[in-house]
Amino acid sequence: MTTTIALLFLAAVFFSILGRGADLLVGNLRALADKTKIHPVLLGTILGFLTTIPEFMVGLNAVRRDMIAISLGNIWGGIVVIFGFILGLSIIFQREIKTDGRLRVILPSFILITFSIFLGLKGSLHYYDGLLLSACYLLLVYLDYLAGGNYQADDSAERAVLREESPSRGWIRFWEKLLYWHRELSRETRWALIGLFLVSVSSYAIMELADIALGIFPLPPFLVGLLVFSLGTNLPEITVAVRALKTKNGYLSFGHLVGSAVSNVLVLSLLTFIAPVDMLVSWRYYVLILFIAFILSAVSFFYVTRRRFQRWEGFVLLSFYLAFVLFELL
Repeated sequence: MTTTIALLFLAAVFFSILGRGADLLVGNLRALADKTKIHPVLLGTILGFLTTIPEFMVGLNAVRRDMIAISLGNIWGGIVVIFGFILGLSIIFQREIKTDGRLRVILPSFILITFSIFLGLKGSLHYYDGLLLSACYLLLVYLDYLAGGNYQADDSAERAVLREESPSRGWIRFWEKLLYWHRELSRETRWALIGLFLVSVSSYAIMELADIALGIFPLPPFLVGLLVFSLGTNLPEITVAVRALKTKNGYLSFGHLVGSAVSNVLVLSLLTFIAPVDMLVSWRYYVLILFIAFILSAVSFFYVTRRRFQRWEGFVLLSFYLAFVLFELL
């Protein structure tokens, strides 16, 4: 009993550190991207990947400990958490989230997620599977970039000034700009590195605790990743949903959630380059496929109807997540 309490306490502590580290990393890298004027569509993709860094670090440590089943449950369970739990709560708290109503915007992402899950029915994933998934992900990023239109910062005034300046004055302005970037961006860079360190250390500690817990309790590693790790590594998104409840005016980017879910596929592909990913295709896996199909279909339908997610639709998505948890615990 004492051991169980200690493990639960330590797990809560390190998951909190993981969430805090991810907040620092993502928040400060977002500030860096804003100050350097990165393309807005590309920024959404980058943020989606950044919020999957906890999943990637957990995956690396899972491979090192030969506990890849936990990482697989974490990656695919995270998709259910993102669209069932987090999106559902966000819609409930905010009462509605507006969309553009165009299915073609989200359909390629959902197809890639579904394809990766069906690819797992083979029972193993190798580097060539990872290459295929990575290529599909990069193609998706390119399509998203094109969908964003031609974005260009308005720097015509600055270019006009530069044309009139002498070469020596141009170099002075160049060094002044470098000094400005160093002064303005050093704080964000420092905190982003601290966040990355916290994510790395906490994910390592969590995998050590999971190894101890699985030695004491006869739980399937895939189930642990599916229900426990999938929540813990999505703490940054969960934190946004909680803030929306407190402030009553929070805004959660649906595109950011889609980017986070698709980036889980990229994490899976990267892990196949490190070592082959073997999995046991049991009834739990088929339940996972079924519920992901239900949730993605519901999100797609809600996305195009009335060009907004309504509050009752949030309850539907949340009920899907709760039903998924109950089925997996049977």
